[in-house]
Amino acid sequence: MKPFLSFLRKHWLTLAILVGSIYGVNWVVSNKRPPGAMTVVEAQAMDMTTMKPPSGMMPVSVDIVAERSLEGGKSLPATISALTEEEIVARVGGRVTRILVYPGDKVVAGQLIATIEAPEADADLRKSQAMAGAKASEVVSAEREIANNRNMLAGANAKIKGAETAIARARSDAEAALLELLKARDDLAGAQAMRFEQEADLKFAEQSFAREKELFTKGAISQEELQGSQRDRDTAAARVKAADAAIRSAAQMVKIAEKRAQSARQMISQAQSEAAMARSEAEQAKEGVSQAQAEASAKRFESSAAGAEAAGAYAVANYRQLRALSSGVVSERVVSPGTSVMAGQAVVRLRSVGKLRVQADAPQALAGMFDVGNLVQVVTDLGQQEAKITSVFPTVDSATRTFRVEAIIQNTDGKLKPGMFAHLEITGEGTPVLATRTVAIQHDGSGKFVWVVKQKADPGKSDWTCTMHLEISQTGPGQCPKCGMDLTLREKGGSSMAHRQPITVGRSGGDFTEVVAGLEHGDKVIWAGFEDLVEGMAVQVGDK
Repeated sequence: MKPFLSFLRKHWLTLAILVGSIYGVNWVVSNKRPPGAMTVVEAQAMDMTTMKPPSGMMPVSVDIVAERSLEGGKSLPATISALTEEEIVARVGGRVTRILVYPGDKVVAGQLIATIEAPEADADLRKSQAMAGAKASEVVSAEREIANNRNMLAGANAKIKGAETAIARARSDAEAALLELLKARDDLAGAQAMRFEQEADLKFAEQSFAREKELFTKGAISQEELQGSQRDRDTAAARVKAADAAIRSAAQMVKIAEKRAQSARQMISQAQSEAAMARSEAEQAKEGVSQAQAEASAKRFESSAAGAEAAGAYAVANYRQLRALSSGVVSERVVSPGTSVMAGQAVVRLRSVGKLRVQADAPQALAGMFDVGNLVQVVTDLGQQEAKITSVFPTVDSATRTFRVEAIIQNTDGKLKPGMFAHLEITGEGTPVLATRTVAIQHDGSGKFVWVVKQKADPGKSDWTCTMHLEISQTGPGQCPKCGMDLTLREKGGSSMAHRQPITVGRSGGDFTEVVAGLEHGDKVIWAGFEDLVEGMAVQVGDK
């Protein structure tokens, strides 16, 4: 503590001056800062990457579209190559037995070129064909098993149907037998009741006869009355005997009905047993059908696989014959007959020379001179012929700064050979054509276009803003109402704007290119300053 107090006593004046300076600077910054000025903290916190310069009119240079005479043509070194080249390669390993063509021979598509001896391929083919045949036989057997099980199922279903019919018939018979039994029992009960009644009548008649006989003995009644009482007794006795006979007949009918009912019940039980057996057979047949179908499906899959393997082996066996895929001329025999080759090894090379490719590498400065369909002259030691550009390669070689163009020419007489040197000439004419500067022509995915200067329908007004408060917008200069800073021009009004115009070009010569469609005489084409243009942007025309 004492050293600190000693330090304060020695340097109190310096500390007082420092504190006063800090206070004075802070007061000046807070009270004397110009309008719009930022503090140090505000300046450090500000993201300068969001600040963009205000946009005004873009200065451009234009060229007036007019008729011009294009300069002479260009001549490029070129190379002639075959339209197509084909290598006939061995697709199976083996020994080359024959080569049927020689360099210079003309061949057509599908023509046999060479043959290869491949014993292993033959053995694989025979083996796969035998396996395919065996698997096909197994499929036939499996399908027969399916048919047998289906027949068994049909028979079991027929038995079920017959048993159900028998059950229904037996139940009907049982119902009829039960009705007969009930009737027979009713008849027996009626006969028994009738006998009881007749027996009572007989007893009464016997008592009456005994009483009448006693009266006759005493002479109380006549002989005729006694005989009438005797007849009543005999009639009652006969009726009892008849009732006994009816009872015996009814009892016999009850026994017969009971036997018929029992027989019907036995028939129902037997038919039900037969139906249960038939259902069991049907379930077994269904299970057999499902199992047979599963086995047949597996056999079909195996047969299909074996067939595919046989087809593959057949195709491989056919690889022993080498055929041309397209028409052409034999350019080289790579191997000789008797040579052993491996799969993928070239045997013969073909070239299509009825038509030839002429390829030239053009400098990037001539990019505007080439379009598909342009007429060119192909010059060789054998003469020259006219052709059309058939392809313009889309990339530029980064090492040579050139791009490739190609034309197709006819080789009817066959004198031109692949590998010959040639010249590709782009001819020019002195006839004036509607043209514009080549450098003004641009390319994108939709085609060629140029920027032209158009007049605005409404010239518009200037827009002034504050760099600190971009939401401020006024039509003229002034000061920002928020911070007091001077406003800056954000967009300058004007009558000229940029318009993107698609065009179709023709031939080129020198610095100018013919415009076939899209422009008219007197149009103002922007040839410098177009790099950052957008549709409708205000432009200021400079040198023409």
